Amino acid sequence: VRCARLGLCSRAEAVSYIRLGLVSVDGAPARNAAALVPVSAAVALLDRGQRMQSQKVTIALNKPLNYAACRAPAGTPLARSLLVPENRVLSCRTRQDPRKLGGLSAADVLDELTEGLLLFSQDGRVATRVARDANVEKEYRLALPGGASASQLAALRACLAAEAAQAAAVAAAEAARATSVDAVDDDGTGGGVQAASVECEEIGDFVGSGEGGEAPGLLLRILVRGALPAARLRQSCALAG
Repeated sequence: VRCARLGLCSRAEAVSYIRLGLVSVDGAPARNAAALVPVSAAVALLDRGQRMQSQKVTIALNKPLNYAACRAPAGTPLARSLLVPENRVLSCRTRQDPRKLGGLSAADVLDELTEGLLLFSQDGRVATRVARDANVEKEYRLALPGGASASQLAALRACLAAEAAQAAAVAAAEAARATSVDAVDDDGTGGGVQAASVECEEIGDFVGSGEGGEAPGLLLRILVRGALPAARLRQSCALAG
């Protein structure tokens, strides 16, 4: 836990590094990943571990529609299948083949109806920051064909506020448990869930295709900070009608 809270690596990575003898506590090799250490203890990742951590790869994918980040229903392709050399942008300097990289995991959950930036990384800290860090902003553009009534928009904002409040309660519980073990403040890389906040605003109209041809719609901008996954946003939309 201390390794993750100090931003050295993720919790799972720390377990592996400790097994390899690559973590020290006050200058001595750590032997037990579950051992409690004093807050004042100097925890460090040894040089070889630092090199291993620095060599981990992160890939940014502009995920299109109809691909799922993970846990895809039957018949839905995974966005991971798009990580091939042929899709690499010309300005990318690396020549690594993503298909040959082990431990490359999606850092967020975007379903097949969502398009946009999706990170894949071998570094466990990346997924933790994307999913939980209140300092990381995630912006969603929500297109509502046919528009929305004032009551529907009010209901959506209420649902989003309730989701943020629930995430805040989870954050408080996590913080209480963490404090009982370790008094070091979490900077967002250590696995402690941080409070979420949500902003929702109308940013304009658009013309989309409907059953009867072109139809006007409403475009919303939703800004999320903290532990509030995209699936919760979609659930809030469904509840708001």
